[in-house]
Amino acid sequence: MSSRLLRVTDWEELATNANYEPEQLAALCSISLRQLERFFKLKFEKNPAAWIRDLKCGRAATLISSGYSTKAAALEVGFASASHFCREFKKVYGSSPQTFSPDPATKPKPKSSPKESKA
Repeated sequence: MSSRLLRVTDWEELATNANYEPEQLAALCSISLRQLERFFKLKFEKNPAAWIRDLKCGRAATLISSGYSTKAAALEVGFASASHFCREFKKVYGSSPQTFSPDPATKPKPKSSPKESKA
């Protein structure tokens, strides 16, 4: 494992500076993308793209819980569209981004059970 990569202390800031792009992150570290993938597999137990997705969704969850709309949070952390963001967010958290909203009006309503018909 590269000692240069082991000295990196703030991967989150580096990912932000790389615009959340694994290729740019590798370039900032002066290594190939394949070297970065091997390093991430050992250090974080996932590939750089999955780690970046988790990072972006975590930052978006924080923004949404502080009052950002889903669309605004998605754009802020670099997703191209709100629908793509929602799909990726559900992969990470297993629920929609609205569940993190402090505004009860934007939270999804629980599904009610079907009413039993009276015979």
